[in-house]
Amino acid sequence: MKVVQELETRMHPDSVAGFRLVLAEARVTDSILLPVRAMERMVAPVQWMLRRVGEHGIRLTQAGYLPPAVVVEASTQLDWGWPVTASRESHFLPLLELRAHLRSVGLLRVSKGMLLQTSRGRALVEAPRDLWWHLARTAHQSRDPAESDATRLLLLLIARRGFDEAELFKQLLALSLETIGWVRADGAPLSSDAAFNLVLPKWRLLRRLGVFDAGTSSYTRWIVTPGGAAFARAALQSEV
Repeated sequence: MKVVQELETRMHPDSVAGFRLVLAEARVTDSILLPVRAMERMVAPVQWMLRRVGEHGIRLTQAGYLPPAVVVEASTQLDWGWPVTASRESHFLPLLELRAHLRSVGLLRVSKGMLLQTSRGRALVEAPRDLWWHLARTAHQSRDPAESDATRLLLLLIARRGFDEAELFKQLLALSLETIGWVRADGAPLSSDAAFNLVLPKWRLLRRLGVFDAGTSSYTRWIVTPGGAAFARAALQSEV
């Protein structure tokens, strides 16, 4: 079953018609025609990490972090606009989150204190199109069901485009979560901030992959790039 079909099965009947209208506006079933060069730009940070780990892996520190030399290298190689040059992975949130995500989607693993490529990571590192598709198909995966659902709904709003106000994204995300049963413990609807907190790590990841334009106003205006819309549609075409 496709991701969007599974969402509909849990939706309040009164919300189904509106949901299907949003799906049509988001062109979720469209073929993905993004040029490979655009895919390469989006997966560049992931390729850098996989290549840096390489065939022989990286020995982690006793605390389980990347060694300082690798962190400094990442801070110069990855154009993320991080405000300081970090030498500790614990101080470089984008790198820490990227490594965690690549483990969660089966591209990296840790064994006996070594960070290693998985067999899938080795197969995809020099295949940017296939890597892009793998990242899209696994974008919504999470051990937390609420985070997974919220990410799927965020991806739907991204695919729809049509607006770029960050607050509107958050408000619509909260309303969408309510239609499939996610509310506060006391039964009250989620606030827009609470809804956004569910997807915050995923939102940061999507931003670093180029789903949103990373301009100076990118925290108040989430301008979806053409590649970002294609990425969201590819994610929503994946199987649950």
